[in-house]
Amino acid sequence: MNTSFWIERRGLSQWLKYVLCALLVAALSPAANAAQNPYVVIEGVSQKLLNVIRSNAPYANSDPQRYYNAVENVLIPIVDFDFIAIGVMGRYAKQATASQRSRFTSTFRRDLVATFARGVANFGDLDVKVVNPGTVPTRNRVNVLQEVRSKEGITKVSYTLVRNRAGQWKLINVILNGVNLGKTFRSQFAQSMRTHGDIDKVISSWSAAQEVADQVS
Repeated sequence: MNTSFWIERRGLSQWLKYVLCALLVAALSPAANAAQNPYVVIEGVSQKLLNVIRSNAPYANSDPQRYYNAVENVLIPIVDFDFIAIGVMGRYAKQATASQRSRFTSTFRRDLVATFARGVANFGDLDVKVVNPGTVPTRNRVNVLQEVRSKEGITKVSYTLVRNRAGQWKLINVILNGVNLGKTFRSQFAQSMRTHGDIDKVISSWSAAQEVADQVS
């Protein structure tokens, strides 16, 4: 499916809402270890995150950084921001210095967390269901399929998780109704490189996620 067509047809705000929805159901218990089933990890939507949102959402306007930090503390243990950010840079990651890669990872994480946190500040309860859950896989990479039901309808989500050397399951990508978020952000980075022609300028101008957040806040 063509991402641009999908976003245009459904509306940018609606597309972002699906993105935020997927991140919400992927933010789970603090540390998934080798003994845990990744299907159970995805299925067990974190009450901790919901509690953080409910207790800190009032600060979204008065003290937004406090709110963002609270949400980020829940997301960090399950989302592999380093892996995702390097993937978003694509072929340009090899051209970048270690410092540039580090700065982009920090910028990408900050904007993604802020977008997510602002978008879910007023989210109600969601009905989520893992489709055909399996047993603990022997391989270190697995795709977990899930349906997210909201008043807008049913969103089909596919999570890609990998088990690292420490035995923790980490989220590295999300596909929403056929739209690959990793590829979408990578295309965005490549387009920015064509526009600016310089990695430092791309990093400095990486505010698209925040601009989208402003439209739904």
